[in-house]
Amino acid sequence: MASEGLAFAFNMIMACFAICGNGLVIFVMTVRRKQFSSFTNRLIRHQSIIDFVSGLVFLAVTVIRQTSLLDNLEGNFSGWILCRLVRSSFFVWGLSVASMYNLVVISLERFLATCYPVKHRNYCSLFKIKVSMCAAWVIGFAYAIRFIILYKITDNKCGFDYSISPTARIVLFILIMLVEYIIPVILISFPYGRILLVLRHKLDNANANQQNGILSKAKRNVIITLLIAGFMFFICWTPMQTLRVFITIGAVSSSSSSLVTLLGQAFMGLIMCNMCVNPVVYCFKYEHFRTQLKQLVKKRFRHNRVHPGVESTGAPSLAIDPIQQTATAQAL
Repeated sequence: MASEGLAFAFNMIMACFAICGNGLVIFVMTVRRKQFSSFTNRLIRHQSIIDFVSGLVFLAVTVIRQTSLLDNLEGNFSGWILCRLVRSSFFVWGLSVASMYNLVVISLERFLATCYPVKHRNYCSLFKIKVSMCAAWVIGFAYAIRFIILYKITDNKCGFDYSISPTARIVLFILIMLVEYIIPVILISFPYGRILLVLRHKLDNANANQQNGILSKAKRNVIITLLIAGFMFFICWTPMQTLRVFITIGAVSSSSSSLVTLLGQAFMGLIMCNMCVNPVVYCFKYEHFRTQLKQLVKKRFRHNRVHPGVESTGAPSLAIDPIQQTATAQAL
């Protein structure tokens, strides 16, 4: 019971952090829409929208699980809803996977902009970015349909259907590993690896003046920020996938060990951390975001008077998106 109470408290804290942190990012990027008008910043804001909704849903599911609503389920429509949509965490996992594939879209967009800037300018449009955003949602909830299929009510209790065949379990495990880990890892790590190699090659073949244009402070800051966000995805998702591999190959038992249950809860909490870690990354690492946030705070509380034409020392312009500022350098 103590571990359940600790898990409940931890989940509530993660959900509140996700709601507040991502709400802040959405507010700043919406109020300062002109300063965050690039495709990358639109995708970052979309990332925060997904994670904000994830926080709300996770908070609701966490609270519902503490009530008696899931204790005695009838085989009617309301019981079906509570079992296959709430108890199964259908919405939680659908949003988590949607968030994951939006990170994939961000990495691919940065890859195209950095490594193939001409193609990026010619073929990348706002409509295609919006289609990519929608695709992340479709992938997430299409994948989450498995929870609707594999959860059922037995003796007024909702649980996983363990009657499926061993072959179906193997197919399910392969699907989980591909969608939740292998494909995202490849589509996130390969583009950033290529970005670093291309920038290194350009720097090696440029003189001192050209180097400043190729790897400006603003562009470097954006790339490092997104690299950290991608790295946090690996940290948050790898432990759960590793545990699943051990369970599948029989190295550990999923039913007889209380340690496995405890590890599963801890690793699930780590996955939920992924929905609230990105705002922290932006606040501490994304200089343009910090600048706009400080400007909003100063304007709200009137701590400092902003004089026209004066910019913060060493900070990107308050009126221009730094990613757009480096468009010329990307074409070099």
